Amino acid sequence: MRIPKKSALKTAKAAGKTSKFSAGKTTGKLNAGHRAHAVKSAQASRSAKQKHLQTAHADQRNGRVRDVYTGKKQPVHVVSNAADAQDHSGRVHSLIRPGQRETLIQPARESLSLAGHGRFPNHRSLAFQNPHTGDKLSLTYFEKGRYLSDALAEISFLLRDYRTGDVHDIDPGLLDQLHDLKQMLGLSQPFGVICGYRSPMTNARLHAEHAGVANNSFHIHGRAVDIRIERFDLRRIHSAAIAMHRGGVGYYPESNFIHLDTGTFRTWTL
Repeated sequence: MRIPKKSALKTAKAAGKTSKFSAGKTTGKLNAGHRAHAVKSAQASRSAKQKHLQTAHADQRNGRVRDVYTGKKQPVHVVSNAADAQDHSGRVHSLIRPGQRETLIQPARESLSLAGHGRFPNHRSLAFQNPHTGDKLSLTYFEKGRYLSDALAEISFLLRDYRTGDVHDIDPGLLDQLHDLKQMLGLSQPFGVICGYRSPMTNARLHAEHAGVANNSFHIHGRAVDIRIERFDLRRIHSAAIAMHRGGVGYYPESNFIHLDTGTFRTWTL
């Protein structure tokens, strides 16, 4: 058996080192390529997420009604048709078409689409009395699948800001909440209105004087009312309003009234 010469062993070792170096270099290139691909994929994913969030935020700015006294809903449009705007009594009928919004609770749209089904009868009436002005009102505001525009105007006037005399359209969805509350309680007496619409000037003054008054209240937008019912336990009204699971329900036992609004469902006590 021949023993390899030292020069031959050196040559074999050099070849092995060269092979290992080449393999390591190739592996390094492959790993670098994978890392570059992973980085590009991550950047593309972040870009897609950012675009999705921007779109979602834009949708919220355009249509979302936020929870607690911080947002405005789109205006409700009253559309009257000359052909069917009046009945034989001369009363004007108007179809309410609310704007799009992303809340789970959509009183105006729901009441219109479910008219005549379940808890939304074809004929809806309410009675109010305003202790601040002495005004009293009992009328039908919804009939034959439509809101009555002259009745809505009368209700808006009774619920005006009695401090300034300013009048603002009242959300028909708020009236539907009051009507359902009336049905649940089996009421025959009117709702006593402690506060309906509140002008920005009045709200700013009350906000400065009272900690419980929100800076951007639903009252400013015609979407809230504070009520009590004569000779009726406030706790029963509160329990029935919570059972409806609609809008905001505020319980003010010391001031003896219940707050209702058309925001998302939530409750509080002050």
